[in-house]
Amino acid sequence: MHKGNSAYIKQMNSKLILKCIIEEESISRASISKKLSLSKPTVSTIVDQLLKDQWIYETGSGESSTGGGRKPINLKFNPKKAYILGVDIGGTKVAIGITDLNGNIITYRNFPTQENLERDIFTEIYRNVDSMKGELDIDDSRILGMGVGVPGVINVEEGIVYEAPALKWKRFPIREKMHKLFDFPIYIDNDVNISVLGEHWRGKGQQKNNLIYIAIGTGIGSGIIINGELYRGSNYSAGEIGYMVTDRVYAKRYHPVYDGYGFLESVASGSSIGKQLSERIGKEVSAKEVFKLYKENNQEAVEVINFAIENLALGIANYVSLFDPELIILGGGVSESYSVIDEKIKDIIERFTPKRCEVVQTTFGKEAGVVGAVALFLKEFDTIFDI
Repeated sequence: MHKGNSAYIKQMNSKLILKCIIEEESISRASISKKLSLSKPTVSTIVDQLLKDQWIYETGSGESSTGGGRKPINLKFNPKKAYILGVDIGGTKVAIGITDLNGNIITYRNFPTQENLERDIFTEIYRNVDSMKGELDIDDSRILGMGVGVPGVINVEEGIVYEAPALKWKRFPIREKMHKLFDFPIYIDNDVNISVLGEHWRGKGQQKNNLIYIAIGTGIGSGIIINGELYRGSNYSAGEIGYMVTDRVYAKRYHPVYDGYGFLESVASGSSIGKQLSERIGKEVSAKEVFKLYKENNQEAVEVINFAIENLALGIANYVSLFDPELIILGGGVSESYSVIDEKIKDIIERFTPKRCEVVQTTFGKEAGVVGAVALFLKEFDTIFDI
């Protein structure tokens, strides 16, 4: 066998064995051999190397054999083998976390975005990361790398932000800026793409091959996983559900990309819900206040919310018909009013789609972006450890 082929097969077998140990949580060498149909010597050689490299460790005995033989030693994954940095650059705040290889956040910080944009946001990220490493008493040799989420259209190959209106960035070389400060692999993607990866890895989307995450906040965006893989589209802008047209009559009065929004965003995002009622009552109110007034049965608020949710539900129904996902997860600020949304969207989805699809609220809190950024890194970084 060609030496290159041999090395490749060994690496693939190492990935399979490590994945098996992670999934089983605790498993013996003999069980790995049986489960993966690999010879015992092959398993033994790779396990020895994984132990030496500290990817795994030996733990107490498993069940003894029926014949009363010696109990086998079990193997467990070592999530503290290395750490990963997750950075979520939002329009309002920047969240930074260091996680272990299981996605558990060991330490977390955040700071406001806009005032630091005026100065140097990257120096502030570096300062926080340096402080977190000091807190954990680890150096760069223990960090595999970094994942970064940004609210905009990103060329993930070149590490360039084509456009991020919330950050006032256009053709911005973010990876180059980060590499001036951090000397390890860095992967960057759109914030909703990292959110769907986080849900797929550690959230409600686990074990789902076809999954959509929709973030409803200042704007509306979505991340799409098809056949277990993130779908980015030919121009890295797949999932821009905010541009979907959901009302033919109302669309005649709509000016395309008004104020940087697509059609659905202009009628159903958090900022537009607040804006619509503010214009009606001549007083500025937030989306949160509109939902509060809705629950108090304020007629103006009821009309605004009903129109917004009907359009949102039609957009989701179109997604269900197009992609036939197993699950749709709603996140973002507006999803906090899920009880109101839930009542209304289910009827519309059922009415207009060929197959039912479950729609749920995200369970992630403020740390969602960090977990998603780490999931992005692990998805893209070529290591023995796969997610």
